[in-house]
Amino acid sequence: MDSTPRAAARAYARSWEPATRIERELRSAALDGDRDAFLRVLAGCDLFLYVPKEQADGGGSVRWGTCRDRAGHWCVAVRTAGERLPRREGAVAQRTSLRAMAELWPDARFALCVNPGTPTETTFPARARHRRRWLRAVRAAGAGERADRPVALLTKYDGPRAGLLAQALACGAPLAVRNGVLWNEIGDVYDDYVLDARLLRESWGTTTHAEWRFQMDALLQARNGPGEPEFVLEVRRRLAGEPGARVPLDLWRSTCADVLGDLGAPDALGPAIQDLIGRIVRYEARFRADGLLPPDGYVRSTAAYDYGRAVNFARWGLSARLCAGAEARDAVLRAGALAGTRHTSWEDFSAGYALGRVLRFDTEEFGTWYENVLEPHRVLTRDPESPWLTLPWE
Repeated sequence: MDSTPRAAARAYARSWEPATRIERELRSAALDGDRDAFLRVLAGCDLFLYVPKEQADGGGSVRWGTCRDRAGHWCVAVRTAGERLPRREGAVAQRTSLRAMAELWPDARFALCVNPGTPTETTFPARARHRRRWLRAVRAAGAGERADRPVALLTKYDGPRAGLLAQALACGAPLAVRNGVLWNEIGDVYDDYVLDARLLRESWGTTTHAEWRFQMDALLQARNGPGEPEFVLEVRRRLAGEPGARVPLDLWRSTCADVLGDLGAPDALGPAIQDLIGRIVRYEARFRADGLLPPDGYVRSTAAYDYGRAVNFARWGLSARLCAGAEARDAVLRAGALAGTRHTSWEDFSAGYALGRVLRFDTEEFGTWYENVLEPHRVLTRDPESPWLTLPWE
């Protein structure tokens, strides 16, 4: 029996539970001694450097973190998504890629150390000829720029996978799957500290805790977007009575007009509501054709769009350090609980999320905005690891 430290390390690696499929694939390549396969896995996933927060906030170049590997060599340290470090006050995660590191390597005297201190720790020399090997792995993996990466489900196996928190996080899964990030984690980063902060600043006008709280409250109250879609859908729900009952289109249209008249709504709103009903009918027909709705299904509510974004908004706020972990977790749980009051199943939630998004941004072109909801829906309703298949809707 081999009792050397190397054998003991290999035995531990076999018994170790990887955090995600990425680390599982890295372990397999490492145990096989296949460094090219290891590099191909790295080429197809995000890598994370840890940099001083003050430098990241400064917006200039940052100093890459270094460490010593098991052999004592000085290395630039990178981590995969499942092996990111716990939250630290003075350091933040910066996303990178094997391609970027090959092209921007700071000093050939340093090696590259992947996941230091874990069973997948592996060191690669980083002189020019070695970095050309990295680029060959990038080409072999078919890895393009970040935006070109395929939609994918990424589950953290030691994260929430059962219970109310997991169910609530699963409400944010469409956007997490679309972005290729972990769906079931409330951690230090959603994507990348700087990018998450930029997203909140540029897309949400949010740079402070007070602004984050204001936007979060609007999402949890399902009032972040226009109220007209929910108005017309509620009229149809009331006319239907029982879930699944069909409502004639003419009756739906005339009832909406009557309700607007009773409310004393401006005359100009009537034609806009009738146009909206037409858009919803056409989107629902496309949803049925593409499997977002069953053949006789219809959308009950678009509140899912606000609740799904609320889950991710909580995670962005935590990543950008605009809120505390407990506050983010509470917001996620509230979003999940509220989703349960407005929707009846994961499929119903998904259809509502999709309609809310396309009504907001798509103009019936069925292009990128539509594909951005259709692809995650297909992943989440087909992948065996999907929380929509492993978790009940309650």
